[in-house]
Amino acid sequence: MSTDKNRKELLRKLSRNLMVSVPMMTVVAVAGFNASSGPGLGLIPSAEAAQGEAEGEARGEAEGEAKGEAEGSAKGEGEAEARAEGEAEGHAEGEGEAEGEAEGEAEGEAEGEGAAAKLKEAVRRPEGYTPYQGNVADLRAKGEKLFNDNSLSSNGLSCATCHANGAGYNATFKNEYPHVVAMGQRDFGMDMVHLDEMVQICMVAPMAAEPLEWGSEELAALTEYSRVEQKKFIDKQ
Repeated sequence: MSTDKNRKELLRKLSRNLMVSVPMMTVVAVAGFNASSGPGLGLIPSAEAAQGEAEGEARGEAEGEAKGEAEGSAKGEGEAEARAEGEAEGHAEGEGEAEGEAEGEAEGEAEGEGAAAKLKEAVRRPEGYTPYQGNVADLRAKGEKLFNDNSLSSNGLSCATCHANGAGYNATFKNEYPHVVAMGQRDFGMDMVHLDEMVQICMVAPMAAEPLEWGSEELAALTEYSRVEQKKFIDKQ
């Protein structure tokens, strides 16, 4: 290929903004110095421009890659921080829930203890208590009906459910009241129990109901009928 054709081919490539390598720039320079016409001398600036463009592109790509890596690193650090914050928040929420459950259980236990304390107090004779006074025969008749009435309880039981035909009484039932009653001592902390207090204990414990109103006719009737049951029990001994 002639020098003139070489020069034209190089010019065509440079005009398309193709990157020229160092060896190619050497060829352009030699071709320019060997040619007798002026245009040959103008090849070197064109090659330098192409080289500068290539270097610029390379520099741009390098800077872009560095910037991308920096942004990626920053993004990764941000994601790591977000994950750490999320884990910390989740841990804090878990601790908060555990504390809430513990507080709820403690409050429930406290409420249960408070309710039990109120019931223990409710089955005791109030200070200065005076029982309801009425006709004994009428009270016993009313008491017998109440003894068989399961509507007094919250669980469908009646006094007769446990004590039909004198069943279910402890041996101490024959003792004169007040006396020691195992259930009263064990569950209610009462060293001595009056007969009407025993009626209230049965209302609260086996029958799972509220105690009867102190001084009420109903309490007096059940207490009076319990004396009848007690006499039957003693007579069988």
